[in-house]
Amino acid sequence: MVFTSVFWLKITLIPSIIALITLVARRWGNQIGGLIGSMPWVAGPILLFFILEQGTPFGIQSIQGVMLGILALISFSFTYATLSQRRSWLPTLLISYGIYAITAVGFNALRPNLWVGYALVLGSVWLALRFFPRPAAQTTSARRLPYEISIRMAVATVFVVVITGLASVLGPTWSGILTPFPILTSILAIFSHTLQGSNATISTLRGLVMGLFGFSTFLFMQAFLLPHFPIAISFGVALLVNALINLLASRYGQTAFSRAMDKTDS
Repeated sequence: MVFTSVFWLKITLIPSIIALITLVARRWGNQIGGLIGSMPWVAGPILLFFILEQGTPFGIQSIQGVMLGILALISFSFTYATLSQRRSWLPTLLISYGIYAITAVGFNALRPNLWVGYALVLGSVWLALRFFPRPAAQTTSARRLPYEISIRMAVATVFVVVITGLASVLGPTWSGILTPFPILTSILAIFSHTLQGSNATISTLRGLVMGLFGFSTFLFMQAFLLPHFPIAISFGVALLVNALINLLASRYGQTAFSRAMDKTDS
């Protein structure tokens, strides 16, 4: 009965989240969409499903792996944004996945603890944003596919079901590493790249990377909140902190992005 309830939660919650993020990006722009998309809409539920299906200790142990996965996600986003200016979506995606895998395996071999992993994430986000590619002048008009939202919803849902279903086989470390696997990021990147061009892709991925300050903090806090508080309180408090960090990042990001666009235009 519990398994059935969790499964139905997976196939209803995740697609609803993906649809909402897509509509937000359409309403407020790609960078805000990326920033909103970086919040733990997928990783949070995956961690919740780990706890419901594998137990709280498994969920807490997976967080250290999640930090390594975030480092790989940063490398994916930076690579995709850079290559999108010169290549089509498929080679860009495949190369970026390769960089993701190399980063994940490399840091897993080093096995940094949670504190070191968190510090590495914060430093890597700052470094990536500092050298993030600037959008080039282009005139590609925005296009939309009638089935775009449905594709996004289906792909993300399948990913979550597979990762959580394999958790007992993968163990907490690799389950954690794969939790921030760039499935939502890939969806956002591919659709913005093919339908709107590299400018939109760079804007989206920059917003997403910027949001990793809050995203990583949300997950870092779970390691200390979950042993002492119910899931609802642990997630709720950390989500508020995540939202506050994203709000501050958004204000900084809009200013920095506007300056980059002005330099490009000039």
